[in-house]
Amino acid sequence: MPRPTRTVQFALAERIAHLDAAAWTSLTKEASVFLQAPFLTALEQALPANVSPRYALMYVGEEAIAALCMQLVRVEGRSTVAASVPMSGLTHLFDERALVLGSLAGWGDTGLVMRADADADLVWREAVRLMDRLRRFEKSEGVVNVSFIKDAVTTAHEPTLRRHGYQLAPSGADMQLSLDASWRSLADYLGSLASNPRRAVKKTLQQLELAGYVARELSVVDLEKNEARLDALYGQVWANADVRPLRLSGRFFVELKRRLPEACAMFGLEKDGQLDAFGVCLESHDTCVGYYLGYDKAVDAPLYLRLLISVIEQAIAWRSTSASMGRTSEEPKARLGAVAGPSSLWVKHRVPPLNWAVGAVLGTLEEAEVPTHRVFRQS
Repeated sequence: MPRPTRTVQFALAERIAHLDAAAWTSLTKEASVFLQAPFLTALEQALPANVSPRYALMYVGEEAIAALCMQLVRVEGRSTVAASVPMSGLTHLFDERALVLGSLAGWGDTGLVMRADADADLVWREAVRLMDRLRRFEKSEGVVNVSFIKDAVTTAHEPTLRRHGYQLAPSGADMQLSLDASWRSLADYLGSLASNPRRAVKKTLQQLELAGYVARELSVVDLEKNEARLDALYGQVWANADVRPLRLSGRFFVELKRRLPEACAMFGLEKDGQLDAFGVCLESHDTCVGYYLGYDKAVDAPLYLRLLISVIEQAIAWRSTSASMGRTSEEPKARLGAVAGPSSLWVKHRVPPLNWAVGAVLGTLEEAEVPTHRVFRQS
């Protein structure tokens, strides 16, 4: 006897507050911080000019079985992806509006979460169909030709994506540091390092101290007073990045701390009362996400390395099991003990010949090799 067809319906919104809050919270309470309402609301309050969010709840009957976070993004081709990046060969196809399942302002699982008892094949099949319908519908500000699915797919659901024309693209590895349960302080972490890496970390700390820098946590009041400085410091890092799809603002960092007071830690490096560097950590269950940072590139001191060390300090303070340190600057992160973690990026162009061209280019690309270093003492 054939299985009965289950009708799937969606509730769609442009603001997270316009969806059923209880249903969204129930579905996302064990999901990444990037899928939870406080983060999404903070981003809405300070959206980059090229981003417009879309949210959906997937229903079977009266039951919400999945939550989807999407973004309409104006991708600005070669101003978004530097020529040194493997994907730069495709940017002439992407100088247009794109629909992303997932968040370009986050990493990890940022696009889709479902109930534990949901039919995963059904959810993914209907999610991809929704992407196609939404892409065709969103024409008021221009045609949406490109779709991305970011960091949200396990290998079990690759056939569904491939049947709908998606192709896997190089995405870079999320550098992740596993924390030893015995670490209670930065000194414990340092004690676990081999002699050379330990000396390197201590040298960074000493250089900042000799240069007159003080590291401290930043409150909402501190952030409000330094909003313009946050914007400028982050802007320096953004302008120098290989991939820069979003230009976040100083206001976003203020809103983030205000709306996630316990799950967001912000720290700064100050000299003579001036903020010259800052970093952000987000607590996502047992993971400390080393989020965005900014620093004055004109300063002759290892500000960036000190910010990375602060991420490890915060992960230890939160008793996290791992620290997610992001996709960029793999070498210095590897020298602190981080290794490449999983990530994925799927891409589809709505025009079949151009989608074929995307596939042809992707077929020539390889994931960049990520450095590895043995930094911990061998037991």
